[in-house]
Amino acid sequence: MTVKNFGVFISYRRADTAGHAGRLVEHLKSQFGDQVFLDVDSIRPGANFYDVIRETLNRCGVAVVLIGKKWLEREASMPPFGDPADIITQEIQMAWNLKITVVPVLLDGASMPHESTLPAQFRDFSRLNAIDLRHTSYERDLQALNDNLVEIFGGAKATAIERSLLKIYAPFLGSSFARVYGAIVLGAFIAALWGLGELATASLGLSQRGVESLASASLFDVEMLKLEAALVGALSGAFTAFLGRRSVRWWRYATLALCISLAELAAIGLLALVYVSQVPNAAIMDLFERKTVVRSQ
Repeated sequence: MTVKNFGVFISYRRADTAGHAGRLVEHLKSQFGDQVFLDVDSIRPGANFYDVIRETLNRCGVAVVLIGKKWLEREASMPPFGDPADIITQEIQMAWNLKITVVPVLLDGASMPHESTLPAQFRDFSRLNAIDLRHTSYERDLQALNDNLVEIFGGAKATAIERSLLKIYAPFLGSSFARVYGAIVLGAFIAALWGLGELATASLGLSQRGVESLASASLFDVEMLKLEAALVGALSGAFTAFLGRRSVRWWRYATLALCISLAELAAIGLLALVYVSQVPNAAIMDLFERKTVVRSQ
């Protein structure tokens, strides 16, 4: 199933896992930015809790359910799990109704509730694959959760080098880390479109003035050749798009920019071959040396 929404909904009982929820959200925001929903931060005073939860889940692709050792324990005056008045029950039921992936996270040795302890309509919940998040191996378990979310959203997993950089820079960037990825992808598109524009003018010149026009000045920078500028744009777009694919939220756009850049590189190579095959004593480097710039008439 293709996930279209990139929000992450955190479901937790305040009496059971409130501390863990805050710490987890802080980490996830470094990857997903403002697409992480936590009720204590995201619901304004006076708002209808049920309506806000439903609207928020409509924007999410994953619901992370934090389960502590006392997740099922409720005071006598509180509705138990399975009761329609119980908030956690509402959240999980709404997530299922919306066909959102539910990921249970077991905290510090907690175990998945046995189906015999769950209401009949929630027996399938006990069969969901859960992720452990333990204090003794917190960083490793957190990475496993992050990788699982990336896989669900269809993003590219971070390399060991990128994980190391994330550990260094994430504390300083906080939730802005996801915005950095967005800026990288935007830069990839700008570079790819620059290369595309240069290729378009090169192709137009080729059709109107012949292959010699390929050695004329760039559309945007008269100190560069058309194919030289296109090559710079395509290579820049490919490199930044490759980095941008590590963003869960923007990876599809980064992949599109990467494909455009790679297609541009192929077109540049083809035009270069046309040039050297048609122009006597020509060399490919004639198209990539600024000293040979010839201004178009």
